[in-house]
Amino acid sequence: MKLNQIWHCPRPKLAGSYLALLGSGLVVSTSIFAPRRTGKTVFLRQDLTPAAAAAGYVVAYADLWQTRLNPGVALIRALEEALEPKTATGKALGRLRQPVRKVKAQAGVSGVSAALEVELADARKEATDMALRIEELVARLVAKKPLLLLVDEAQELARTRDNELMAMALRTAMTKHRDRIRVVFTGSSRSQLAHVFSNADAPLYAVGATIQDFPLLGRELVEFVAEKFRQACGRNLDVAQGWIEFRAFAQQPEPFLSAIVAMLMDPSLTLEAACAAERAEQDREENHEGTWSALDPLQRHLVLRIAEDPLLKPFSKATLAAAAKVLGLQGLEATNVQYALRSLAARNVVSKSPRGVFTFDNPAFERWVRTLAPHPASPS
Repeated sequence: MKLNQIWHCPRPKLAGSYLALLGSGLVVSTSIFAPRRTGKTVFLRQDLTPAAAAAGYVVAYADLWQTRLNPGVALIRALEEALEPKTATGKALGRLRQPVRKVKAQAGVSGVSAALEVELADARKEATDMALRIEELVARLVAKKPLLLLVDEAQELARTRDNELMAMALRTAMTKHRDRIRVVFTGSSRSQLAHVFSNADAPLYAVGATIQDFPLLGRELVEFVAEKFRQACGRNLDVAQGWIEFRAFAQQPEPFLSAIVAMLMDPSLTLEAACAAERAEQDREENHEGTWSALDPLQRHLVLRIAEDPLLKPFSKATLAAAAKVLGLQGLEATNVQYALRSLAARNVVSKSPRGVFTFDNPAFERWVRTLAPHPASPS
């Protein structure tokens, strides 16, 4: 269990606002974006789920991150568990082990022919069967109660053609039962979420609501943690300094709480030292140096500039001229920058927000770029 599940800071007002939006009749779904480790999943499971159940919904939760290659498994398992909580475990996974197609191969060894028959799964038929199963389960659930389906890390629905088939099945169910189903999608990649909802050819285009930023936890988390800390060890936690450190973590609860646990285990640690150690560990775990080294010079330059100025206009003449000078080029075209930005979005490094500004998908990498990334000197 994650630390932010154990020391959970309740958010009843936020849960109520989402339920009010979904219950207004204006939308069938809403889509929220936030980087990983910012508390989306905990909010869905520990705030929105009980609030929705109290409001009369049956709630199904699907985590597509754990079944990235086949999100249909997660969707079916979630719907089956909502329908039959005591008997559903393993049913969806079991279906993947059922081969439905035979492929024959002939092999010759020392003049002796041998026939080898291999059982393989017909991926297309399997995907079609799973899509039909999703529609069937939704129909059975909404016949009993209004359904709130929570789809975590929904960008996985656009990863492959078969995954898109799962999204289309979901779209059909949402359209058919729009008076009885509500869906909350979350994602940690803005560019990949756009492939699911925002592009004209996206599998859930016009069904998923406009992608909204998830409201991050604020100073209330630090105050909550300070009280838990006092109850646990009898010591006081400086809330003002804690708020500074929490913002340095880009308001990600999990690494901040890890630093607090380190202080509980080692009373000699100061808050500043514990947080600094946690940030260093986070940098190692997420391999920011490896991400940086994989970028080409133009991509690195753009990343540095965006870290310095989120309002950067990357295609302006001034920006192009400055980039060309830093990179030692005679000139730079807007198309070169456009290609570099597309590559950064595909790598989940930097993407364009609905507000029209460029933001980092991983705030920890943004902090690393600002503080530790090598800054090349401009050529004379």
